[in-house]
Amino acid sequence: MPVGVPKVPFQVDEEEDATWIDLYELLSRERAIVLGKEIDYEISNSIVGIMIYLNMEGEGEEFHLFINSPGGSIMPGIAIFDTIGYMTSGVHTICIGQAASMASLILAGGHFNKRSAFPNAVMIHQPLCSFFDGNSLSHSWEIDELLELRNMIVNMYVETTGKPAVTIYLDLERDDLLLPREAVSYGLIDSISSDPFGFLDDQMIKRPITIPRRNRENGEPSTADEFI
Repeated sequence: MPVGVPKVPFQVDEEEDATWIDLYELLSRERAIVLGKEIDYEISNSIVGIMIYLNMEGEGEEFHLFINSPGGSIMPGIAIFDTIGYMTSGVHTICIGQAASMASLILAGGHFNKRSAFPNAVMIHQPLCSFFDGNSLSHSWEIDELLELRNMIVNMYVETTGKPAVTIYLDLERDDLLLPREAVSYGLIDSISSDPFGFLDDQMIKRPITIPRRNRENGEPSTADEFI
């Protein structure tokens, strides 16, 4: 049986009873976003929408994008990459498992000196053909468009890593697995995280939250500390 998104208690100051909300909603309230699946239009639109809202709500306050993704479709990935570039709030991208294909590009697109990875994370450059979902090309104009997108992706890597275009072209012709230290040397990230959750507001996350009595009667915990 699949496990759904867990719910956690959240209490608004003006209300006596706690409200149960999705874990990811609580994280977004703490200015943390998780990219934890294959990139498609649905997940891209969701992440772009959250980033725009956080940028409008607290301009100048940085937020964190945690990445554990095998990559995915090119245009939804570019939408996330471009949105990060237009944010006036600092965007800290963090690889927490793997960042492959488009996910590695999004990781590299974080703001200056705000790109990092967990000590055991893995970043993977994949052949450029993997960006295009393996679709066959039957017309010359399709080939031309693919080449334009190919050049666009290479230029994005050039801008974010500082590597020459010829190096990027060659590296994207094969699978290239990078450990965190190698990713720092390559320019994909700026550092290896030593305290990746240091941004969290401990008073916000760990404060006791009174749960309605009906929940206690069902044997559920009486404070949020028992959940987190």
